[in-house]
This record gives sequence, C-alpha cells and structure tokens, in this order.
Amino acid sequence: MPALAQSEPAPPVAPVQQSSPAPQVAPAEQPAADTAPKQSVVGDFDTLGNEVLLEKAKALQPEADVSVVHDRIVDRRLRLEFSPEYGAVLGGDPYTNTRNWGINMQFHLVPYISIGAKYDVMTNDLTSEGQGMVTNSNRVTGKAEVPDIDYASSQTLGIIDIYPFYGKLKVFNKVTHFDVYGLLGYGNINLRSGTTPTWTGGAGVGFWITQHFTARWELRYQKYTAQRFDGPTDMNLTVSSLQFGLML
Repeated sequence: MPALAQSEPAPPVAPVQQSSPAPQVAPAEQPAADTAPKQSVVGDFDTLGNEVLLEKAKALQPEADVSVVHDRIVDRRLRLEFSPEYGAVLGGDPYTNTRNWGINMQFHLVPYISIGAKYDVMTNDLTSEGQGMVTNSNRVTGKAEVPDIDYASSQTLGIIDIYPFYGKLKVFNKVTHFDVYGLLGYGNINLRSGTTPTWTGGAGVGFWITQHFTARWELRYQKYTAQRFDGPTDMNLTVSSLQFGLML
C-alpha cells in the first residue's frame, strides 16, 4: 500500500494582545459667570462721545446710514424746580438803577414745556443823572428837588417756558447737560403810583448740573406803563438774571 503523505503542521498563531483602555478625558471647566457689577448705562452713554457710539452702531450694520443723538439725561417729567434769582435792569427810567431779588417756581410737565410763577422785590438807587439833577436843583433853589420817578417796588408774573434745543457741555472732565429755551410772561408790577399790568418775553439757557441742582441765565424784555407828571410813559426794560435752583 502506498504510504500516506503527512500534512505539514500549521504555523503557530501569535496570541491576540488586548488593547489598553482609552484614557479618561476630564470634562471641560465651564467659565465662571461674570459677577462684576455692571456700570450704569446712563453713565456709559454720558461719558462716550457721539463718535464712539456711531462707530459701534456702524459695526453692527455697516450698510446702514446711522446717526446718534443722546436723550436728555436729567428727567424733567412732572417735576418742581425752585430757584432764587438776581436780576440787573437795563433801560427804563434814566434816573434810577433797579435790581430784582426774587424766587421762581417752575413745574416741568414734560422736558419741552414748563409753567410757573416769578415774584421779585425791587431795590432802586439814583443814577448819576438823577443824582446830578438833585445836586443842581439844590444849588439853584437852595432845596433838593427829587426827579419825577414812578419807581417799581415788586412784581408777580406767570411764566411759560418752551425748551426746543438741548445739548451737553464738558467742563473739567464733567459732562453738564443744558437746554436753550424761550419764555413768555404776564402779570402785575407795583409802582409808586399804583399797580399796573406788565408783560415779558425772552430767552435763556438752563444747565442741569445734577438730577437736583440747576442753574439758569436769562435775558428778557419787559414793558409796562408808568405815571409821570406829564402823563403815562411806556417803560421798556431789558432784564439780565442769574438763577440757581433745586429740582424736586
């Protein structure tokens, strides 16, 4: 019988190596929430210039035509303002220097309109012309003659102010907001001869230094009729006044 061929032995198989476990990945730490207090939005906008705000707005919408106008920072809706006043009177009677000492009250309905009242007490001194008349009459007649003066002693006026323009001014690294306004008033003025109607009109600038502290400068025209020996005489005055007030 033929001999059976023996099969070659199978090559040895290398043992299978087990893979090492994947390294554990630590979870990413969440950034801590920003707990720093945010600055006042009003303060941020008050310190930024219009150029900075304009650039930020253009960065959001480069294709848009953007303009930036700040709103009034001091809120003047339904607020009361009280302000003492000193006023210098120009014109009027050529024989007297008149000064006004008074108090103003304004009720701000909205930022554009306020209504109020003005009460003034007047002090009067003779001008150089009036003093010269007294001196000359004393030399001629031997007695001093007082000029024909129908001087004012006090007045009460109702006032309406309209604020069409506003802006801001930076002084000593502090931003102060202001309004340019017009005013009209009507009331009574007490003269030596009695009480007579008077009216006034003019313009001014109001500075809102803080939420409660204000300052104003006004220049106004005022007219009334005085009584002289030779009959009624129209008095045309120019009054320049300075006021510092408190806003409630």
